[in-house]
Amino acid sequence: MKFPVDDTTLSAWASLLNLTEEQTAATLEEIEQTLRVGYVHRPTEFRHLSFEKLTAEMDIDELALMFLVTGLRQAGHPEAADAVEIRGLVANLEAKRPSD
Repeated sequence: MKFPVDDTTLSAWASLLNLTEEQTAATLEEIEQTLRVGYVHRPTEFRHLSFEKLTAEMDIDELALMFLVTGLRQAGHPEAADAVEIRGLVANLEAKRPSD
């Protein structure tokens, strides 16, 4: 899978989390598998698009969040990963909530 960031960026993210090469590879593999599950269950209006086309247009911020959460789990920090994931979900819901 081609991620929407370059190898230098991925390497920097891995370095920030102090991931080994194996942990980095496992993180990227888990992200790809998660995206593939989502692809199988994609809405009807996206059925004509290939996996590569949909993931090529992936938002970099979404990938960064997925890398952070998955990387924290790979690094042995599941509680931190859960906290980041929950904050991300809450922020997403708040952004979609109609303003008063």
